[in-house]
Amino acid sequence: MKKNVLLLLLILLVSAGGCRSKKAISIDPSDKGSDKKMYENAMKYMSKDPEKARLLFKEVAQLYPDSIYANKSKLGIGDSFYRERDSASLIMAAVEYQEYVNLYPYSPDAVYAKYQIGMCYYKQIRKPERDQTKTFTALKAFEGVIQQYPGTPEAEEAKKKIDECRQNLARHYYLIGYYNFLMKSFSGAIARFKQVMDEYPDFATNDKLFYYTGKTYLAMKDYDSALSFFQRVIGSHAKSKYAKKAQRQISKINSLVEKTKKTAPGAGK
Repeated sequence: MKKNVLLLLLILLVSAGGCRSKKAISIDPSDKGSDKKMYENAMKYMSKDPEKARLLFKEVAQLYPDSIYANKSKLGIGDSFYRERDSASLIMAAVEYQEYVNLYPYSPDAVYAKYQIGMCYYKQIRKPERDQTKTFTALKAFEGVIQQYPGTPEAEEAKKKIDECRQNLARHYYLIGYYNFLMKSFSGAIARFKQVMDEYPDFATNDKLFYYTGKTYLAMKDYDSALSFFQRVIGSHAKSKYAKKAQRQISKINSLVEKTKKTAPGAGK
């Protein structure tokens, strides 16, 4: 079933790709020859004309299916789509790379193909305030590299990309919380802020997160909770600009508490 879905996606994207191409691509007879020669010529076209390179790679795969260059050409097809960078081409590249991994899981190049799947989605990641579907997909793909090919250079690079994806997601949820705070939807803000704390404890701007969590609790008149978060800012991020702001908020809360005590029934007795 999964294979059929991928095949349908491939057909649809090929159709879409064909519609956007305005030039007729053909292979010069001088580019043909042995499997090695055609592969090398395809590589020469990769930078200046990925579409022509792709045609040559396909020719190698069709004419010399048992050749080592047919194996390499399958990877080359994925690379040619990746070079084109637009969203449709990157999806096509991911499909090609996945097929390569499925066909040649023990090839020395399989780890590269697996890593490139993640890069295809990584290149489509949107800013934190936008939809994060591609971020989740990239994250899952990079985790697959580490699981399937641990200890490789690609796995180490995947770890770095995972961190970047996680930071993007953490900021995404933080911004939702912050916008809720601005709109005075305080319970929604707290829910999102806590989601960041629970799921992304390595968030790069925890000082800001703790500060606005404290501000939200302060707006809700939950002074104890507000104090605890302002103190976390001061304790864990003493050099942050939010530490000074947190100190002012603590002073404000202390004043409010004192005022409340003085105006409470029976306070002067």
